[in-house]
Amino acid sequence: MSLLSACSPADNSKTESDVQIPLRPFDLKVGTKFSPLPENPFQAPTLEEIPIVLPQSVDNADAIWGATGRDDEGNIYFGVSTHGIAKRLGNDSRTAYLYQYNPQSKKTTLQSDVLTELKRANIYQEGIGQNKLHSKIYQANDGYLYFSSFDEAGEEEGINPTWGGHLWRKKPHALEWEHILSTEEALIAVNTNGRYVYTLGYWDHVLYQYDTKTANVRRTAVGSVSTHVSRNFLVDEKGHAFVPSLKENDYNEIEVYLNEYDTQLQLIEQYPMPNYQKDKIKHHHGIIGYTRMENGDIFFTTSDGGLYQLQLTAINRQEKLSYKGNIHPDGQAYVPSLFTFTGKDFILGLGSMPKKGFQWIIYDSNSAITVNYKIDFPDWKKPMFYGTLTKDNDGYFYVGGWRATSDGKQYQPSLVKFK
Repeated sequence: MSLLSACSPADNSKTESDVQIPLRPFDLKVGTKFSPLPENPFQAPTLEEIPIVLPQSVDNADAIWGATGRDDEGNIYFGVSTHGIAKRLGNDSRTAYLYQYNPQSKKTTLQSDVLTELKRANIYQEGIGQNKLHSKIYQANDGYLYFSSFDEAGEEEGINPTWGGHLWRKKPHALEWEHILSTEEALIAVNTNGRYVYTLGYWDHVLYQYDTKTANVRRTAVGSVSTHVSRNFLVDEKGHAFVPSLKENDYNEIEVYLNEYDTQLQLIEQYPMPNYQKDKIKHHHGIIGYTRMENGDIFFTTSDGGLYQLQLTAINRQEKLSYKGNIHPDGQAYVPSLFTFTGKDFILGLGSMPKKGFQWIIYDSNSAITVNYKIDFPDWKKPMFYGTLTKDNDGYFYVGGWRATSDGKQYQPSLVKFK
C-alpha cells in the first residue's frame, strides 16, 4: 500500500486567500444546523425510518457505522458498509456505498461505492477490499464533501488491515468521487474546520491533515495502547485537532490525555482525562459522540458514558476541558449520538443502557438538569444506532445503524430521523 503525503511548511496566519473563502454560517461549517427551540424542549421525539434501496445484487450490506453528514443545501448523506462477500458479486462486494437523501423530496440516491471509485481512479488492485465507510461526512469551504473508507481484512493488534484506508471527496451532486489519500492505516474518522480536513487512522491513533487550499498532507502518530481506537476526534474553529492519547506508565496503568495539535500538527497542549477508563481498554470506543455549540464549545461523550465539555473560550488551561459526569443520571450509558437545538443550552443524545434499552437524553448545560425517555423501536430486532451532529434544515436529527432481519440470521442497515 502506497502512502501519499506532503509535509511542506505553511504559514499558520490568515492569508489573503483565506479571506476570499465564501463566508459560511458557523453551524454549516461544523456540519450541523442550529434550529429554533421547540415549545417544550423536554419532550420525547417521534421517529421515522428512511427507506434504503440497495442495489439488487447486494445481500451483504449490514450497517451504517455513524457515517452521516449533510451539505449546505440540507441534503443528508450516509455510508452503508458491508460484511462478508455477496455470492453474486464476488470479491467486488467487499465495498461500501454512499447515499444522498433529500428531506424535501424524500428521494434517496446512490452516489457510487468505494471499489467502483478505486477502479475509476486507477488505484484498484485485484483482491482489494474497502468494506467500511465509517467516518462522518463533512462539506468543507471548497464545496467538496470529505469522507474516508477502510478495509478490515487481515488486521490484528499492531498489524494494519491488508488494504489500508482512503480519503475521498466529491461535490454534492456529483456521482463520481475524487481520491485524495491512500494510507496503510484504516481511516475511521474525519473532521474539519472548513479548510483543514483531518482523518484518524489505526492503530496508534495516526492523525493525517489535508489542506484544502494547498493540497499538502501532514501526518503524526498520537499514540494509543492495545487495540484501542477512538471512533471520533475533535477539531475547533482554528483548525486545531484534539485526539485522545493513551500510554502505559511504569505501574502498568493507562494514562489518557486529550492532545491538542495546531495546524502544523505540532503538539501544543495535553489535557488529562482521568475518567477515560475501562477495565478492557481494547473494547473502549473512545470519543463516540459530539456536538458543537454556537460559541464554539464542543460537548462530547466517551463510550463509558462520560460527558465532557471542551470550553474553547477558557483562559486557563485547567478550565478548557471539564468532565461533567455520566450523561445519563442512572449511570453508564453508551451514547454515540449527540445534538443540540439552538447551539446555546440543550444537549440531546440517543444512547442505550443494559436492561433499560434505548434512551433519549435531554441535558440542560446551564442547569445540568437531565431528563430521559425510553425509546421503543416496534418490531425491530436487536437495533443499534450511531451518528452524531447531523441535522437537516428543518432541525430534525439523523442516526444510522442496523437491525436484525426478520429471520434474525443477519443484519440490515437502518437510517432514522428523529423529530
